[in-house]
Amino acid sequence: MLTEDLKQKMQEIIDGCMGDAPAACVATCPVHTDAKGYIKLIREGDYKGAVKLIREKLPFPAIMGRICAHPCEEKCKRGEVDEAMSIAALKRFAAEYDDEKDWDLTTAPLKKEKVAIIGAGPAGAMAAYELRKRGYQVTIFEKLDVVGGMLRVGIPAYRLPRNIIDFEFSILEKLGVEIKTGVEVGKDISMDDLRKQFDAIFIAIGAHVSIMLSLPGSDLKGVLPGVDFLRKVSLGQPVDELGKKVLVVGGGNVAIDVARSARRLGAEVEMVCLEQKDEMPAHSWEVEEAEEEGIRIHNGWGPVEYLGENGRVTGLKVKECTRVFDAEGRFNPEYNDNNTKVIEADTVIMAIGQTSDSQTIAEQLGLKVGRGGKFEVNPITLETNVEGVFAGGDCAGRPLIAIEAVAQGLKAAISIDKYFKGEDLTVGREYEGTFDTWLEKDLPKVQRKKRVQMSMLDPEERIKSFDEVALGFTEEQALKEADRCLECECKLCVKECEFLSEYSEHPKELMKRILKDPNADIKIPYYCNLCDICTVHCPKDFKISEIMLELRRIYNRENIGPLPEHKPVTNFHQKLGYNKFFTLTQPDTKAGYTKRVFFPGCSLSSYSPELVIKTLKHLQDRLPGTGFILRCCGAPTNMLGQEKEFEERFNSLLREMEKLGADEIICACPDCTHNIEHHAPHLKVRSLYDVLAEVGLPEEAKNRGQGKVFSIHDSCTARHYTSIHDSVRKLMKEMGFKIQELKYIRENTRCCGMGGMVLLANKELAQRIMVRRTKETDKPMVTYCAACREAMTMGGKPAFHILDLIFKDDWKKGDAPGLGNPVVSWLNRRKTRSRVKKLK
Repeated sequence: MLTEDLKQKMQEIIDGCMGDAPAACVATCPVHTDAKGYIKLIREGDYKGAVKLIREKLPFPAIMGRICAHPCEEKCKRGEVDEAMSIAALKRFAAEYDDEKDWDLTTAPLKKEKVAIIGAGPAGAMAAYELRKRGYQVTIFEKLDVVGGMLRVGIPAYRLPRNIIDFEFSILEKLGVEIKTGVEVGKDISMDDLRKQFDAIFIAIGAHVSIMLSLPGSDLKGVLPGVDFLRKVSLGQPVDELGKKVLVVGGGNVAIDVARSARRLGAEVEMVCLEQKDEMPAHSWEVEEAEEEGIRIHNGWGPVEYLGENGRVTGLKVKECTRVFDAEGRFNPEYNDNNTKVIEADTVIMAIGQTSDSQTIAEQLGLKVGRGGKFEVNPITLETNVEGVFAGGDCAGRPLIAIEAVAQGLKAAISIDKYFKGEDLTVGREYEGTFDTWLEKDLPKVQRKKRVQMSMLDPEERIKSFDEVALGFTEEQALKEADRCLECECKLCVKECEFLSEYSEHPKELMKRILKDPNADIKIPYYCNLCDICTVHCPKDFKISEIMLELRRIYNRENIGPLPEHKPVTNFHQKLGYNKFFTLTQPDTKAGYTKRVFFPGCSLSSYSPELVIKTLKHLQDRLPGTGFILRCCGAPTNMLGQEKEFEERFNSLLREMEKLGADEIICACPDCTHNIEHHAPHLKVRSLYDVLAEVGLPEEAKNRGQGKVFSIHDSCTARHYTSIHDSVRKLMKEMGFKIQELKYIRENTRCCGMGGMVLLANKELAQRIMVRRTKETDKPMVTYCAACREAMTMGGKPAFHILDLIFKDDWKKGDAPGLGNPVVSWLNRRKTRSRVKKLK
């Protein structure tokens, strides 16, 4: 039974862990395309893998790579350093490697329910795609003779080539979606018939009607609606009313598209809008490209009346707009009526907004329609007031960018799926669409790298045709741009910890799993090295090892732990470690008093009785009053969660200290140092290596290294003991050795693999940890923990204890000590006892 305190600690991790937090770009993308993931694949040269990953969320990568307004880039953390990643351009690059042979055309088993989708634009297409993947029978009804909606007839070909639409939309029919073009619902087929034939309807008719101003002269020839103009141009139909001098009214993206299209038809083009340049709703890069093509923009002017002669428009009278938005940010323009001017033009194209042709459908179904002719829907579910009828995209709410329309299609599909299943349509919708990530990303010391600019057609060439303007990235450009990605994510602990990496997605997932059923796999807590590297890397300082240790204690109390694999420790090592045959408490008889004790610990005394003896003699020579205690500190018992046994064994050590009258203990083992300091704060606990750095080395040890190079492994239990790190390096330098530091040292050191008794519980995991550590260097290694030395040897690297270098000459031969065995270890332990006892 988990304690309430432990449950609270685990819940804190569940609530605060950022391991599942998406990067800002992914969270901002309305369909959550894994930009971080596919950019990484591009950087690795796996272009097909990149487009495959994109297609997991977005079946139109080449389309969106060209025309997406990329809100993801606005939240890109790279932008806080220099410039945001060119995410859309990289998506387009990946799409160049798309092959329909690689498309995933699998669907769920065919279901009986049928769905009618009205409109083959981005919202309708995405809804059809998702519903068909889920097994539903889907039919699209499209008024136009072609698919694509505003992608086809609203976005000019110079931005989105038509063959790209044809290629990517072809997946719909390949999946089994039936598409009926040239069918106007409400006219060619009634909504009543549709209701009878289909179990659900999704209306995604877009906004294909231009908003026109009722100004004097609005009936003049040459006053055109912008959406109609774009549709005619896109479908290759003649625009007979177009003159040679065109004025486009509006400051949004549609207005820019109208102006640039008119320019390509040979007209001289100007624009006029209420907003100042920095207020224009059009994207800044679109405005810049328009100006490059010779389009003049009159910012800060509003229409007053159309001027004309002989029934033809000759210009537009405008007045100064002094303010577009009020203090609350609402659209509420103010004008200076005393400042007017006339802009001459023989064609005025209105592009100030669009609405939907919703009246017929609304009347036939009894749907509620709100402002601007938009269907009223539940914003979470896209339900209309009529059961089984949903609406989304530009025909239901504010104007949307293309990727938002795609997201609305996905939202509709999810709602319809829930509707058919009889589920609550509002449940589980929190993270649909754009949301703010809870990922915290620090940006220390990030190297500045200039954003790669995509090559463009020369402006003079651009205006001669509707050829694509943006040429896309070359492979070299894409690789260079992909290299700028900061790969924003947390999972720092998972990347560093072999245990977390293998047995969890992230700590949050692990805590949820254990909380759900603490006894489902009791081995899990015993696979943790208890090394705290997770906490070192965790931005929230979550102490996962403490939770793993507490779980071990609970399992012990419930008599289901330790594991059977731990019997060599519980039934043998720990019991012998306190047996009088292998223990010794001895005062400094030479000095006649004992102020402190040298405590070699289990590992060193089992490794080398010679080193224990020489160290003790040196200490007694430099620090008279140094006694000796040979026994275990109880760390293995503590690691296994045996609280009662640990308390008894640890207290026996304290009693031996009291017998000698010592109040200071010098530990050779970092684990002993940590364990005793934590459980006996009244004692003065010192590391042997701090003491040696203070009292000095034996004379024969100084400058004996002859420049030989070693790599130092810092013990994980010493990660927070800066003085030990410094002292060991000081001793190495005084001996004349050179140090080639590992990548992970001091506080950031990695566990050797022995920690937490993992070797017994999961030998394969422990050995993998050992090998990972030894692969960090091509030099022999030196440790200041005998258990760590053994681990480095097991990891395949020649390894010495630092005391080997201080008191012995074997290292000169290049022969590192090998691995012992349990019998030899206990014989050495006995030898240590016997030889120290003879020092009397």
